[in-house]
Amino acid sequence: MARTKSFFKFAVLTDTHIRAPLGDQSSPYPVNDKANDRARYAVSLLQAQDYDFAVHLGDMVHPLPHMDAYSPAAEEAHRIFSPLKPDLYFVPGNHDSGDKVSAVSPAGAADANSLATYEKAFGKGNYSYEHKGILFVVMNSSLVNSNTNEETAQNDWLIETLNKAKGKRIFLFSHYPPFICHHDEADHYDNYANPGRQRLLDLAVDTGVEAIISGHVHHFFLNQYRGVRLYCLPATSFSRQDFSTLFRGPPADEFGRDDAAKFGVTLFHLDHENHWFEWIPTGGKGITLDGERTPNHTDTYLQIPQLIPSLRHHWYQATALPANGPMEEFSRKLARNDYPILRAVQLGIKVLRVPLSDLASLEGSQRMGLLNRFGIKFIVFCEETKVLDAQQNVALEFIALLNQHQALIHAIEIVSLNVATANISQLSGVGCPIWMSQITTSADQTDKSKPFAHTVTTGAMPHKMPEIAAALNASWRHHEVALVVQCPFSEDAEPAEINTIINQWRGHFSAKFKLAINVKFALANPADENINREQIAGLISKVAQLSAQHTDIGFILDTYESFDRGYHPRLGLIDTLSNIHQWYPRN
Repeated sequence: MARTKSFFKFAVLTDTHIRAPLGDQSSPYPVNDKANDRARYAVSLLQAQDYDFAVHLGDMVHPLPHMDAYSPAAEEAHRIFSPLKPDLYFVPGNHDSGDKVSAVSPAGAADANSLATYEKAFGKGNYSYEHKGILFVVMNSSLVNSNTNEETAQNDWLIETLNKAKGKRIFLFSHYPPFICHHDEADHYDNYANPGRQRLLDLAVDTGVEAIISGHVHHFFLNQYRGVRLYCLPATSFSRQDFSTLFRGPPADEFGRDDAAKFGVTLFHLDHENHWFEWIPTGGKGITLDGERTPNHTDTYLQIPQLIPSLRHHWYQATALPANGPMEEFSRKLARNDYPILRAVQLGIKVLRVPLSDLASLEGSQRMGLLNRFGIKFIVFCEETKVLDAQQNVALEFIALLNQHQALIHAIEIVSLNVATANISQLSGVGCPIWMSQITTSADQTDKSKPFAHTVTTGAMPHKMPEIAAALNASWRHHEVALVVQCPFSEDAEPAEINTIINQWRGHFSAKFKLAINVKFALANPADENINREQIAGLISKVAQLSAQHTDIGFILDTYESFDRGYHPRLGLIDTLSNIHQWYPRN
């Protein structure tokens, strides 16, 4: 997606879970005591942004409508949100107006009394408004499948409102998301049950809804259904600790409930045809009633649009969460860790490197297609013998797959035992750039003084470049390709090796050959750990500078997510909780 300048922006915050000022008995968790301060900080952060209006996706307060603490909590919420008014719109959450109907919900379902309490505190539960020719629709998702008069009235209103707006751009706000992983997933605490789910999704598709934006789950999930994009946005208050089992690392504070790096607010940018989002972390910071602020770091992470992180960990498959109440005592809920996607957007990443199996998988290619709507493309790599053969049958299937998904692909990287003899003539029908990469293994080791370690790495070694150039300048003279060369990790964190690679490329290769450099974070010995934060941070900064200077060269950063177990343990751009490392370089 080619981004133009947005012609307007709207801000979103969700799940502030504000408490009564004098305290209440609505939560046994210590982190909930920080919610009010964190909401104040989120409001101050939004005040500093340029946007047209703000939307709160629900759970403004933590006490439920039947509790004595509800009214003072609602009053405190209005005081905290006052700097965002009058251009602030409320969406009813389950804490605000009652839970959806479910035999296993931990709180009471929305009814006439709870809805009346909500309307007195925050206004109507379903309504619409228009801004710059775009329709924004707010609904009460707690009513879905309630079989009440209120649900019937809301359904009739939604059908009429959305059908009247056909041909316009439409955004729908719903506290509960219709689904969090698959459109046909089983009913659970965090989605709509059927028939209400499918009814709403079909209505959204039929009337051209551009996006459904939700909160409730306190985590980031990104989905699409027949062209409709669905967002679940993180909270400002606390994380839902049931989802902490999605991450490989040890849990954050309070068994995953206080994962401060996952709190934030969102800006949606709109141009005349499309939209994209900008996530702004709050980092668990707060402002007290007395105005005392948690120390604030206003700088932002270094943006790396020209660097290509390698996605080694799975990133699109669903995981079954443990059966563990109060949310899912009697079933296993499927969820997917979408934080690597959020971090890529946060870091301004434009290209990601993935294996061919991701593209060949239906679910993988669909996720790649969704990311492409936000301007992200992919280097797809594969081993030569898997895609090329003497009869060309495999090559033809491979080329058909690439051309089917050509819009998603930045380049195809063929990994070969010998790049000089690779039969790339079979790839003449490929409609995307070709990168050739050498398989380098421990079998090439000639230094007998070093212990033998079983290793396989991607990219030609720098000292072999003159030899490779002599062969390729002759054998590839009719093809435009890029050679991938690996840059071993340098403990001095200086890009001297990278400059040597660039100079050799310019000195030995004809102008038609491109260059890609695979910058390694792993050490040569698979038993050695690379956790040198300063060196890796310095290397990232310097490679970013070089990539800006040499825009005709591809720079792969290996690795994206840290390895804390297995072979070649090392740090990556994000940690095992899918959070950006604290030491990551900043602007």
